[in-house]
Amino acid sequence: METEEERIRREQKNAEREDELKRIPVQTIDKSRWPRYVRPISMGEADGLGIDNDGRLYWNGKPVEIIGRRVDLTWMQSAIGIAVALFTIVGGIGCGAQGWVAYHDWACKNHMPAGISCPSK
Repeated sequence: METEEERIRREQKNAEREDELKRIPVQTIDKSRWPRYVRPISMGEADGLGIDNDGRLYWNGKPVEIIGRRVDLTWMQSAIGIAVALFTIVGGIGCGAQGWVAYHDWACKNHMPAGISCPSK
């Protein structure tokens, strides 16, 4: 027979679960989108799932890596990325300088304000 304390605890757990389901509803699962090599876990395998204090998910004691959440680059990939960024900045500065020179030339030919005095003819 259930004691009053156990009944209250069970009702509190049920109320908490209902609140959780209202905040985050159960998602419908479309298994037709799953790859052929993926299957649902069984009830016996559910004990293999775990979570730590920071909310990271673990499977059988190993952290589950979430694809798309973090990118780890090798040192070579980092060096290439930095080089591409620097060359992009240098290219942007060069484009700006070329644009300013083209404007200055056009402004001098059309007697418009050029920012710097135009060369005499």
